[in-house]
Amino acid sequence: MHIFSGTRGLQGDTNPIVFIHGTGMDHTVWTLFARYFLRHGRDVISVDLPGHGKSKGPLLDSIESLSSNLLNYLDSRNINKFSVVGHSMGSLIALEAASIQPERVNSLVMIGTALPMAVSEALLDLAKRNDPGAIDILTFMGYSNNARIGNNKNPGMWMTEGTRRLMQRSSKDVIFKDLMACSNYVDGLEKAKNVSANTLLILGENDYLTPRHRAKDLIHNFKSVRVKEIKNSGHTMMVENPNLVLDYLSEIL
Repeated sequence: MHIFSGTRGLQGDTNPIVFIHGTGMDHTVWTLFARYFLRHGRDVISVDLPGHGKSKGPLLDSIESLSSNLLNYLDSRNINKFSVVGHSMGSLIALEAASIQPERVNSLVMIGTALPMAVSEALLDLAKRNDPGAIDILTFMGYSNNARIGNNKNPGMWMTEGTRRLMQRSSKDVIFKDLMACSNYVDGLEKAKNVSANTLLILGENDYLTPRHRAKDLIHNFKSVRVKEIKNSGHTMMVENPNLVLDYLSEIL
């Protein structure tokens, strides 16, 4: 598994932060946050999931297998305890890890999440055929109207096209496998009951991919959870509202 941990590498932090990307993406979506925490003396592990970014190996087609792969990697680095942040599909992987090995996870942050995370048959069909339309839909629905050209607060950024290009660089079948993993993860609500970590959900008011009302049952099933809602934000909050997301992460990590 390829990881980004900064130029200094891992320094033995007893609570490293693991960042997990979403469908069709890679570790680069966490660059701002990784650099911030590295500058503040934290160990950071931003992963490229198998078959994504610079990671070799076959694609994995379930949240359970992706989580197991991550935990095995952490075992190989003798990392016993950690905090984990996941976006979209990555949030499900983070939840799975925090539920099956709750004693290892200090803090759990789920960004742009919902359970179940069902995917429409139309989108799955496009992705199965590696039709570019699947990326178009995910890109368009991944942002609020405020993120369109000329209407966002991040100068010099064409956010939607940046995400589109990132997904376009993904290998064949990546989008389909990722979407299927999300859609087939049916035990998440029960798994949430096993989590003992400090838990935070960051939801977007205008998230069209994982609407905030679809996190209601998930929130109810956690023993203890904090919820932050970002007004006027879409699904890809760490790109659309990076400063606010960073503020919320700093509070719990």
